[in-house]
Amino acid sequence: MNLFKIPISLINKLHWLCAQFWWGGDPEKKRMHWCTWENLCVHKADGGMGFRDLSKIGSWEDTFIYHDGWLPRDGVFKISSPRVLGIFDKVSSLITASGLWDSSLIRASFHPDEAEAILSFPLPRRKLPDSFLWHYDKSGHYTVCSKYWLATKRKSVPSSSTSFHTSWWKKFWRLRIPPKIRIFLWKAYYNWIPSLVNLAKHGTLESLKVLCDSSARFKLPPQCDLKEFLLTANDCLSLENLEFLCVLLWRIWFRRNKWIHEQTWLDDESWANNPWQAPTFGWVKVNSNAAWCSKQKKFGLGTIIRDFTGKVLGSVATPISSSVFVAVAESWALERGAALAKQLSFSEVVLESDCLAVTKTLDLITVIASEINYVFDSIYEICSDFHLYKFSNTQRIGNQVAHNLARLALSLENEKIWLMGIPESINHFVIVDMQQLSSS
Repeated sequence: MNLFKIPISLINKLHWLCAQFWWGGDPEKKRMHWCTWENLCVHKADGGMGFRDLSKIGSWEDTFIYHDGWLPRDGVFKISSPRVLGIFDKVSSLITASGLWDSSLIRASFHPDEAEAILSFPLPRRKLPDSFLWHYDKSGHYTVCSKYWLATKRKSVPSSSTSFHTSWWKKFWRLRIPPKIRIFLWKAYYNWIPSLVNLAKHGTLESLKVLCDSSARFKLPPQCDLKEFLLTANDCLSLENLEFLCVLLWRIWFRRNKWIHEQTWLDDESWANNPWQAPTFGWVKVNSNAAWCSKQKKFGLGTIIRDFTGKVLGSVATPISSSVFVAVAESWALERGAALAKQLSFSEVVLESDCLAVTKTLDLITVIASEINYVFDSIYEICSDFHLYKFSNTQRIGNQVAHNLARLALSLENEKIWLMGIPESINHFVIVDMQQLSSS
């Protein structure tokens, strides 16, 4: 089979078709392209959209501590600390007979950063064979997409090249908001939305005119910059409030367009309401969530169990010092909830989380070649003792109690369990769920 290099003319044509589609292209109409193709191809963490530029192209018993690359981190996967253990020692020698990391041996044998990375790595409940994983994809499998990202090494948009802006973009793309809202705010951040001012700058309008004198009071002052507003909000607001602000900004723009272009005024009484749903008769629902504190390098896990009437049957808040992927922490929270349900002898259980990546993968009962597979294996093992079980996904609004339990866990030193109850500070969120349940 022969391979041929794609002609530049064909590549440019494909780029043009992608850009036409992205900016709402129509064969009959010409659409405005608010930025260059190169800007669209910049990695999302640096303020672009991450489009592809087609012109670029177990059990640790078999893994050696110093010879093999087994530490999951960017860059070098092999241990860089000076060798103090045996040259042929296996990673399994760092694990105690009870199946936990030997923290004292690890802290004495490795640099602090490597020791923390090892201790934060989840261990399986039972022995699994060692296998090769591709670190740059969450599935653990090699993909062209992840290799492309590794090869391009993140080109930067000039206005977002600092670490400050990179930190904002990393957080922005992880917000739990609909994709259409992310795309709107990405455009608004760079001032690439079709406002009257921007249309006039691009020569689309012959002159800039205010629609009517009464609308002048709605104009933002010249010094108001949405980019700076979002960056300031990122510093001042909690993750939950920042997500709400993003949805609110999109909703304002959406209602404005409906009024200007269709003369339709929208009522906003129930647009953001998606409350907690009780399980069916005879079942219990386990809601779980994980919260992260970057300053403490610590996760808080929160779990609550309720029956079909909304009655609280048990809750737990668990602090964990670790810096793993968020999906791994969300899986830990789900595992802790399943373990609590088993401890309380429930037999028909709904395991619910607002992390779609976790619940969707668990529902498929598939094998993921990554560190999260150890947690999934543990969840399946616990669930095998239930008579019936299923996984469910909900939005953050339907997972408020577990979310606030996770935030409470960040302030704890050790795990706390409340049987047939809930902490007083969280009781308000339970009451809200009960009120919404009775009114539905």
